[in-house]
Parts: sequence; C-alpha cells; structure tokens
Amino acid sequence: MGPSPEENEAVNSLSHGSASTASLPVSTSRPAAASPSNRVASPSSYSSPNLTMMHFNDTLPMLAHQFDVENAEKSTNVLLNHFRPELRQQLKDEKLIIKKFTGGVTNKLLAAYFPSDKRKKTLIRVYGAETDKFIDRAAEIKTLLMLNENQCSGKLYGVFENGMCYEFVPGETLTLDDVRDEHISRLIIRNFVKLHCVYRTSGGGERQVFNPFKKMSSFLELVPKAFEDEEKQRKFMEYYPNPEIFAQEIEILKEHLTGFDIQSPKVFCHNDLLCANILYDKEKDCVNFIDFEYAGLNHQAYDLANHFNEFAGVEECDYSRFPSREYQISWLTYYLKCWNKVHNGDSDGGADDDVEVTDQQVESLYVVVNKFTLVSHLLWILWTLIQAEHSEIDFDFLRYGKLRFDEYNRRKHELLAMTVPSP
Repeated sequence: MGPSPEENEAVNSLSHGSASTASLPVSTSRPAAASPSNRVASPSSYSSPNLTMMHFNDTLPMLAHQFDVENAEKSTNVLLNHFRPELRQQLKDEKLIIKKFTGGVTNKLLAAYFPSDKRKKTLIRVYGAETDKFIDRAAEIKTLLMLNENQCSGKLYGVFENGMCYEFVPGETLTLDDVRDEHISRLIIRNFVKLHCVYRTSGGGERQVFNPFKKMSSFLELVPKAFEDEEKQRKFMEYYPNPEIFAQEIEILKEHLTGFDIQSPKVFCHNDLLCANILYDKEKDCVNFIDFEYAGLNHQAYDLANHFNEFAGVEECDYSRFPSREYQISWLTYYLKCWNKVHNGDSDGGADDDVEVTDQQVESLYVVVNKFTLVSHLLWILWTLIQAEHSEIDFDFLRYGKLRFDEYNRRKHELLAMTVPSP
C-alpha cells in the first residue's frame, strides 16, 4: 500500500498526483476574525464569483472566506468554527494538528484533527490557481451532494471562496502495484459498477454531464498562445511544433467514436480514476473513490479507459505499465459479470461465477475501451498545457503531457483500426 494510516491516511482530493505530508501544531485560540454561526449563508451573500448565483440544498453552509495556505492556522480555525460548530469546545480544550499534503498537481489539501482521535479528520481542499477556468466548481458541489445521498462519498461540510471542507474517508491511497492486485482490482470493479449505476437510483433532477469532446474543445480555448516563462515556451515549441494539430485530433476522434455509442452506454462516471483517487480501507476491506471534480454522465468505456491509462502513473509515468490484453480481458470480464448482475436485479453487485458473459461482449468492450484511451490521453494532454501556464504546484506538466502525447501517437493508428466483433 501507500503511506500508513498513521502517517498519511487518505489523500482525499488530489487529482493527477500523489502526496506526502507535513504536520503543523496549531494553537487552539479562536482568531478574532472568526465569527462562528449556525446560519447558512445565502448565495447572494456569498462572494465567490463561481458560486454567487448557484443554489444548492438549504443545508449546505457557505462562508465568504479566502483560505490562506501560508496562514493555515488562522484559516482552519475560521472554517472549523463555522462549518463544524460541534468542535468549538474541543478547539478550546485540545491542540489541533494541521497536516499539509504535498505533491498533488491540481489542488492543495490539508487535514485538521485532534491528537485524541486521528481518524476523525476534517479535510480542507484549496483550489489550484485558475482551475475554475476549466473545472465547474458549482457542478462538482452538486455532484458531491448527490453522491453523498447515494452513499458514494463523504459528507460535504461547506464551501468557502477558494475551496471546500469535507468529511475524511479512512483508507490508504493505492500504489501502482496495489491497483493490479487481483483482490483489490475486484473491489475497484465493484465500486465502478456501483458508481455507474448512480443515476439509476438517484431519481430525477438535474444530471451533470461530462462530454469529453466538448471538454477538450473548451480546454483547447484555454491553452495559452505563448507561455510567459521562456523555458516553458521553448519546451512547448519543441514538444508541439504544430499545435494546430490538437483541433484536428479532436475531430478525428469525435468522428471515429460516434458510431460506437451503442457499445458504450452513458452512465455516471468518475472520469479521473488514478491511483491517488482510490482509497483502500483495510479494516472494512473495501475501496472508496474520491475527487469528483470531473464526474458526470459520460461513456462507460471512457471511464474504464482512463483508469487503464492511469496504470502508467503520473510522477514517474511509464506506459510499459499499461495493462496487457490478457489482463484487460480478465478485468473487463469481471466488470461485465458485476454489471449484468446488477442489471438483472441484484443490487449487491458482487459477481458470481455463474453470471453469463459472452466472449463477444467482452471483446466488444475491450475494443471500445481501448479506442477511448485515445480520448483520455488527448484530454489530459490539453489539461497539462493549461496547468503548465497557471499552476503554482511544482510539477513538470509539459513533460508529463509530452509522455502522453508520445503514447497517443504510438498507438493511435493501431487502436483506430480495431473493429468490434459481430454478434
């Protein structure tokens, strides 16, 4: 597994990156700036431009506070006093520990807890710089509220101007070896099926949509024409001498995959399931998915394809780790067994060996999933170009994007030539 629960439990909201930690002892005095209240701030009184006009459920607290990572002690006390009033006396009586997670490549994450009970952490996610340009935070919050109602995520305590405060989910982040473990991979598959069935059980109402082709087009509009940093500009020109190719590639994939809609139903998808977004709870022998920034209705095959792509890792990205055909066939067979069992009326979702899955069904899913790996690659390549310009996190986004671009080009013609077997 990754870090032990004692030292680094549950990096509960990092997108495309793992994390290490640093702990800070915090005084328990309440800062003068804090004005704890049980009232729920109305959207009109909330100062964040992303959420001013958004309406969530009536019980979600909002606070006009800009979290200061450099003064985490003060900001954490403000948030806990407001969002978790049941902790106010404990804040006065005990030393609060703040743990800063480092190494994530989208957001900054902190955990606040008392030494008397380290498992009862409150997580604070501070949004990365300029990420509101390509992540719909209001949609993410609505998704988290819906997932919590369906027991697919922890409780959201509240939102503030540049982030959110939410429940800690116990577990250890998976390593690249863990994700291949047969037992853990089966737990992952069952959780995939549970997630993919959310919209079957959540009733009516608004559904968040993640259209990868529209998302890529919106990302492309945000890619800088030139990087302010000279070294980044040099790398960009070296790696992508013809940046106009991105628009062409989007259209090629969109046109090619349009005919495969029947083989890949649209379901509620995570859309960013790398190892850092999967937690294993050894005590309960279960996995939980975290970080739903990109979640929404999408092609089932995209979610599975993106997961397979993430077997390569991020900080030490190596596509020799991409799962073999043999591994994928076994993985997808079990997924279809679980999927068929749920759709046959068994809400448990655990697969029995006698659940029927044909070779043609497995092969069809295998083909479509591998085609969608190209879409996953292209989307995250464009994401790296935006992050390279705006992110304050120390990570070589351009190099990571180039590794994915090389893999995209290496496999593109082979994957586009694949055909779905006849029934």
